[in-house]
Order: sequence, then C-alpha cells, then structure tokens
Amino acid sequence: MTTSTRKLSDILKEMSEQLLRNPDGPHSSEAAHVALMFANMAWDETVGLGCPWEDYRPTWESIEAENPNMWSEFKSTDVNAMLDSLAAYKRKYFPDDQRRILVCGIPEGKIHVEWLEPVAPGVDSKWEMRLYGLVRAGHLDKAMDFVQETRGLSFDDSAMEVAKTVAKLGLKWPKKKRRRK
Repeated sequence: MTTSTRKLSDILKEMSEQLLRNPDGPHSSEAAHVALMFANMAWDETVGLGCPWEDYRPTWESIEAENPNMWSEFKSTDVNAMLDSLAAYKRKYFPDDQRRILVCGIPEGKIHVEWLEPVAPGVDSKWEMRLYGLVRAGHLDKAMDFVQETRGLSFDDSAMEVAKTVAKLGLKWPKKKRRRK
C-alpha cells in the first residue's frame, strides 16, 4: 500500500507507537493522546506547517497534570528528542506523503484524522490552514475577518472566499447571516 492510499490515522498511530515502551500493551488515555499529539506535531513539521514545539507545551502539560505517571509509559521523557525521532521516522518511511492534518484526535477511543491534500504550488499553506481551521471550528466571522485583514478583500469577497472553503470541507453555511462591520 502506498502512503497516498494508506489511512493517515493508521500512519499516525504507527508513529505515536514509536514513543511508547509497550506499544501493543495497555496504556493510559493521557499517554495515547500525548503520543498522538507528538506524531501530529512531527508530521506538521515535515510538511512545512510546524510551529515552535514549545507552543504546544501548555497542552501536553495540562494532559500530564491529569496523570503525571504517563511519562513512565514512554521510552523517553526528552520531548525534543522524541519529536526529532518522529520527524525523522516520517521523512524516512513517508517522504512523499505531504497531506496536511486539519484535525487529529482520539474521540471515543479511536484515532480520527481529517486531512487536506498537499499544498498547491504558489499557495501559502500556513495561511490556508489557518483559514481552514477557523472554518472547520465554526468560526466563520473570524475566518471572514482573517481573509479581509490578510488579503485586503471586501466584505463580500471575503464571504465568497470563506463560502468556498466551507464547501471544500463539505460543511454547510449556517442560516444566521453575519453583519457587516
């Protein structure tokens, strides 16, 4: 199976298991979530979407607060080394897979990943991912403001851009209309 046809949830599960002492054994929800988050972060890094890993520290620390013993389930407690190893793993085994992760988590105990095709030539991937993220989260007013501020578009043109993004993601435009500023 090529990486382009392989489920991204399976790949991220495989990557996250690289961090665990006993990948096939039982592990806490906290360890599973942090390992998956690290796999997602490393993936983003390799497709050009990474942000400083320290920006995620509050997230993994809040998970750690629920279960400080989760680190005993990992092979290491050196977060930077773990992230580096995951990025290297992705580059080695999935070098041509440039899909971009939009949503990643473990709802109801099963890994769920929503992704976008690789970035098209000439497209600012970080900008596009920010827009898609706002739309996916249902923050359409913020998405329109973002488009207006970053692209200098009119209200109507920004609404059309956001509507296109809503359609690309297979979502429905809400009935409530936004008021002009």
